[in-house]
Amino acid sequence: MKSIEEFRKVAGDINILDKVEEREMFSHDIGDVPDIMTRTFFETQPDFVVQPKNADEIKKVLAFANKEKVPVIPRGSASWGFGGVIPTKAGIVIDLSPFRKILEIDTKEKTVTVEAGARWSDIDLMAKKVGLCLMTYPSSKFSTVAGWISTGGYGINSFRYGHLSKQIVSMKVITGAGELKVLSPSDPEFHFFVSTEGEFGIIVEATLKLRDVPEASYAHLLYFKDDRAAFSFIDRFVKSRNAENLNPNVIRFLDENHLNDTNEVIRAEIFKKSAGVLFEFGSAEDEERFERFIVKSGVIEAAPRYAARYLWNERLFGMKTKRLGPTILASEIIIPISAAADFIERAKKLGDRFGVEICVDSYILDEKLALIMATFLCDSRKKKYMINMPLVSMLTKTAVSLGAEPYGLGLWNAAFINALYSPERQQALKAYKAKVDPNNILNPGKFFAVNSTALASLVFSPAVFGLSMNLLTSLSPIIGKAATLLFGKEEKIDHLDFELSTHACAKCGNCLAVCPAYLITHNEGVTAKGKVALAKKLIEGKEVTREEAQNAFMCMHCKACEEICQTNLELMRFWDALETRLEGKFGRPEAQITEFLKKVDKSDEYWEMVERNA
Repeated sequence: MKSIEEFRKVAGDINILDKVEEREMFSHDIGDVPDIMTRTFFETQPDFVVQPKNADEIKKVLAFANKEKVPVIPRGSASWGFGGVIPTKAGIVIDLSPFRKILEIDTKEKTVTVEAGARWSDIDLMAKKVGLCLMTYPSSKFSTVAGWISTGGYGINSFRYGHLSKQIVSMKVITGAGELKVLSPSDPEFHFFVSTEGEFGIIVEATLKLRDVPEASYAHLLYFKDDRAAFSFIDRFVKSRNAENLNPNVIRFLDENHLNDTNEVIRAEIFKKSAGVLFEFGSAEDEERFERFIVKSGVIEAAPRYAARYLWNERLFGMKTKRLGPTILASEIIIPISAAADFIERAKKLGDRFGVEICVDSYILDEKLALIMATFLCDSRKKKYMINMPLVSMLTKTAVSLGAEPYGLGLWNAAFINALYSPERQQALKAYKAKVDPNNILNPGKFFAVNSTALASLVFSPAVFGLSMNLLTSLSPIIGKAATLLFGKEEKIDHLDFELSTHACAKCGNCLAVCPAYLITHNEGVTAKGKVALAKKLIEGKEVTREEAQNAFMCMHCKACEEICQTNLELMRFWDALETRLEGKFGRPEAQITEFLKKVDKSDEYWEMVERNA
């Protein structure tokens, strides 16, 4: 491969990953997309992967890419499932996940400065040691800072503190042309790098605002007869916010199906089969004002306090219900609160036609808007999966018809660009792209337009795609019924064996954030995510190399991955079974295990992790 041989001449000590199995790890995100679909339209296998250690090394990669006209795809922990980090034209993946230092916490100014790959969980741990904590954070708290700045920005505490962009003091970015910029929210160029998915530059460092650790956490869960009644109450509540001095950190809606699935996961009837709204407050005064408001509002049923606290404590494990699937598909949209109930009603009717149960989880963003995740369980191993997948876009299209916009574009939502950006804004974005990335090397073939192949350009063009979704939606009573009659309804699973565990893995990247083996090796193959993927290859009869097998044994068996697993997989038992299978095929790599343990002992980063988590 010419590009990698040329790059080695200028790479210096930049870490390069170029083995087939290594590149495969960087060809997908958490989405379960069949190979036949991605390979038909895209070149998802990168030419090679680099893991830079500083901004100068990133500049070196970009200089090479510009000279050779090679695509560059920035990547964090890949915890977003809409294809934003999937290569469409091969190229170079810049893996920022190991680029994760917390550089400084300023207790006087209440700020923290971090590298691009820093995890929100690590920042919170370090900040709390000096009496501070995050203002907002994503539901995937083990994702990277630059990743959330680039792809989202709404999450937990957004109702109280707003979009993440409001908490950024400054950030350093390197444009596609290789220019380092230091930007603050007052700079006109700042917003070109927020929620634009790495199209204009690579975020390498950010300084964020922190807040004092709240005195406590007060959670309340209220029940309502149906989704419409719940959103009617939410609407009254947010409109009364200022007059009543109501200050919740979080307002979260969960429908009956979501709460019922939570009961099934924990095998207990903790939650009533009803729509629910969760509120969380940070002070006793805020809670008291809320309780007075509830009394004034009339008869409202509240869940037991322990149920509300459980739901609040589980906020970072939103994909736990995946173990009932073992696959989960989702549509994420931002919609006016006034239209939310109508969307949910239409979404559930669509789901019924396809024999799937739509579950709704929503964070209220402000007085007008809600972020809604409409999800459904299915099984990527079955033929019906290819029929279920278009349902995601049909749900998004339905929401757009009610005044919603997609929560990001990535690859799979690129056809909805006109719902997210006005023609004037698109023109401004394209002009800036031409200025800072003249060779169009950064994350090409998505966002503005899917254009990796002529077929992809046609299928994912807004006009053709929109027409297709409208047609599918109008024909859904026929198509859905036929598919359900032919393939049956989606049935939940009640236990996970070895094979099902490989499908239930959320590929969320939580394990990368806490894995000491990954900290030392920077090799995803040694993580839970990598080992589950290896087990899946074994089951499917695909070729497994000796080196891949050895990776599975580079493990401290510390249980950190199991403790933060999104889907509560029994990973220690899984590792025992996997190692037994690999040992029978390749033998046990005792020498490599010994060498690995020596590296662990000598690693300052490992002992810093131990100290940080102490």
